Amino acid sequence: MGTLWVNGNIYTLNKPGEMMRAMFVEHGRILKMGEEGHLRRTYAGRIEEIVNLEGKSVYPAFTDSHIHLVGYGEALDRVDASEATNLRELLETMKQQGSDDDWVVAEGFDDRLLGEMPTRDMIDEVISDRPVVLKRVCRHVAVVNSKGLERLGLIHHTVIEGGKLGRDDEGKLNGVLYDAALDLLYKELSGNRKKNAASLRRAIDSLFAHGIVGAHTEDLFYHGDPLETIQAYEDVLGEMPFQAHLLVHEQVVDRVIQHDAMTKRKRFDFGAMKLFVDGSFGGRTALLSAPYADDRGQRGIEVHRPDHLEALVKKARTYGMNVAAHVIGDAAVEQFVSLLEKYPAKKGTRDRIIHASLLNDSLIKRIKSLPVLIDAQPVFLSDDLDMLFERLGNERVHDVYRFKSLLDTGALLLGGSDAPISSVDVRKGLFGAVARQSFKGSSTLNPSERLSMYEALRSFTYSPHVATGTHGRNGLLIQSYNANFTVWDEDFFTLQGEDILHNRLAMTVVEGKPVYEAEVVTS
Repeated sequence: MGTLWVNGNIYTLNKPGEMMRAMFVEHGRILKMGEEGHLRRTYAGRIEEIVNLEGKSVYPAFTDSHIHLVGYGEALDRVDASEATNLRELLETMKQQGSDDDWVVAEGFDDRLLGEMPTRDMIDEVISDRPVVLKRVCRHVAVVNSKGLERLGLIHHTVIEGGKLGRDDEGKLNGVLYDAALDLLYKELSGNRKKNAASLRRAIDSLFAHGIVGAHTEDLFYHGDPLETIQAYEDVLGEMPFQAHLLVHEQVVDRVIQHDAMTKRKRFDFGAMKLFVDGSFGGRTALLSAPYADDRGQRGIEVHRPDHLEALVKKARTYGMNVAAHVIGDAAVEQFVSLLEKYPAKKGTRDRIIHASLLNDSLIKRIKSLPVLIDAQPVFLSDDLDMLFERLGNERVHDVYRFKSLLDTGALLLGGSDAPISSVDVRKGLFGAVARQSFKGSSTLNPSERLSMYEALRSFTYSPHVATGTHGRNGLLIQSYNANFTVWDEDFFTLQGEDILHNRLAMTVVEGKPVYEAEVVTS
């Protein structure tokens, strides 16, 4: 017995413009699509329920192709500093916040909104008896107080390879940590099986409410023993209908492989070895071929020495793994592309270029010859447009987030959010991809790099499943595919500009069963 869904604009995303009015779902799969009358007659004796979609629009359910699931769940339970404009008020809020953590943590501050970069002295003035950390929105920079420096064992002469410690005018540590220096924080704030499971449940509930039923995620380094984190995934995905694809951080890959922990499970599997080549634009640690426009003395940070980076790629190949690299600046992309050219991926597989934020024509051409997927975050463009002009200048900024050029290379383009760094709201990702404007209002940046709405939607629906080899039953709404879909009040294909951001999600459905409802759809 099954459910007949009728009176909808059901987009298959199998090809542009293909739309059906009704579909019959049984045992979690789409048996047939077409006109309501024909389906009523064909399945007359098997229709248990009829759902009237009331003219709403239906799309395949979304997959976030770049997220930190456990970290996102943690952030939902911590102080949100993303809109803070007054540092002292933020710190007073933190002081009152109860937490299971020994540390007092705030997620996602923006020094541009605060008007200054916090320092340990500023934090000490309000909270001096407990270790405190403020994580910058990019999560490549954080600030700790004096108690935090003490807990991390950081002293004046400490040197961090692949990272940096901020200093004041007298050369003393000012509490600001950059890139690899944050690894010390991850060890301090690491979770356990129970805590990570709670964070996963919190994250997945939130994702369902955004139409997201799957994710490509990277969690196995930041939250304690990676084997316990895998156990947390087993606990949660044994009871929640969510699909996950886990990248494996280079610092834990040996342990995970030695314990034969990468066996595919029912609702999650494992992917490429993840590594970092550089940092972020916001922290001026993305590795550029020319200096930052607003700090001519900076070109960014190399997280690894070139010989070490090469050794990591060789290690992945020894393990028979693909490589996924965080590369934002053009110099970082060039380093990684050169290594992929030198150590090609196994035939029939793809390496993952994460972010690929700043690309000249030469790099685009080289990417075209590689078997890669591009792990892109269109929301970043809209989040950071004003800042990008400051960091890169008016000319170079036109080479950022070249979505259309990357798609035209033949590379597989995936849409993601990098949450908790940015919002999981897919509407924001679609807006960034098709409008290429700031959320605050702006002209269109490099209009030739805009995606069509069809291309943008596919990057969040079908392409993520192609990347993981799960596209035989997922990512489209066609006969025999899993009935995983979202129902929206308005049609994304008819919406322009900011109207995209206001479309309301009515329902998220997994295998024919609602996992989120904004309101009851009458039958």
